[in-house]
Amino acid sequence: MSSVSGAALGIGVIGKIEPAGVGRAGLRIEAGLDLEPPRAGAPRAAVKTCSVLVLTKNEEANIEECLMALSFSDDVVVLDSFSTDRTVEIARRFPNVRVIQRAFDTEFMQRNHGLHEVAYRNDWVYVCDADERVTPALAAEITAKINEGERADAPVAYRMRYRNMFMGRWIRHASSYPVFIIRLVKPSRVRYETRETNVHPIIDGAVGELREYFLHYSFNKGLRAWFTKHNYYSDREALEAVRVRSSAPCITSVLSKDPMVRRRTLKNLSFFLPARQAWRFVHDFVIKGGFRDGLPGVHYCLLIAMYEYWIGLKIREREHNWKGRNEDIVARLLAETPVTAAKAAARRWNAATEARVVRHAPASPTYPAARPAARLRAAVA
Repeated sequence: MSSVSGAALGIGVIGKIEPAGVGRAGLRIEAGLDLEPPRAGAPRAAVKTCSVLVLTKNEEANIEECLMALSFSDDVVVLDSFSTDRTVEIARRFPNVRVIQRAFDTEFMQRNHGLHEVAYRNDWVYVCDADERVTPALAAEITAKINEGERADAPVAYRMRYRNMFMGRWIRHASSYPVFIIRLVKPSRVRYETRETNVHPIIDGAVGELREYFLHYSFNKGLRAWFTKHNYYSDREALEAVRVRSSAPCITSVLSKDPMVRRRTLKNLSFFLPARQAWRFVHDFVIKGGFRDGLPGVHYCLLIAMYEYWIGLKIREREHNWKGRNEDIVARLLAETPVTAAKAAARRWNAATEARVVRHAPASPTYPAARPAARLRAAVA
């Protein structure tokens, strides 16, 4: 199915594909929304939907399927970091998609720009990455929630769980499912924290929770792309870890009622652990039962442990200033003048030559064969 036809097909929010041309007006609403079909002659109630923000950089392998799953929205904004592949070309085929380009600086600034510097058609924005897929059931629940009546204590953001996919299966145990993440927000009440990577939103108001989940295809672009991405992530994590380790951690946040605050606190505490990669493997493979995910679970746990090893090694590199120490050694080696260096080399050559001469000479010091060594010593003295 081409991109255009996929976008034109209105995927109903309960998962049924509506005929082409029906579009948003033909979306079916899940039972429980309390929107009854209008009687004959009565005006049709307007069904609210949400806008969507998708952050991209060279995502041609993912963007088409991602946008096809977002056809329940009439306003999808692709915030692209000047991709050099076909990401923008593919995205512009969809009639409900706008493409905005901005040079990437940091993750939190890019996400805050997407929420606060873009004019959206709807009050709610669903934040999505290109390697994620919104299921029809999740689309139905999102539509149901934003069409509920407004209350004074109504949530201004919703968190939901996701399923990590690897080697053709859901990694249920090794990925510590369920892990909740905030994705549906009112932009005016949300901003992203200042952090090097894996930033979390800070919410001004109540946070609700959705029952459904989205699918995460982190390995869709291949292992080489995963290694490249996580090499970059480990750089940022190491920077953040050095900052966290420079002061005492706030242990009391482990008791927070907010699962995301607890998870962030445990993450920061883990920066103080020795051999983090070993702890992570034991946690994922043994404690969480990653062995129950079969061979994909074994590979997944090893990959995540390797990622943690990279972070730990880069933390030591920064805290112990390996680069600075190496440069000091090189500077000392290069401090010798060319004449001094030449004499040192001549001495080493002379010592080797003398050893060979003496080895074959008689014991008498007057033997002519021993004299070249003496002359060499005088020449370089």
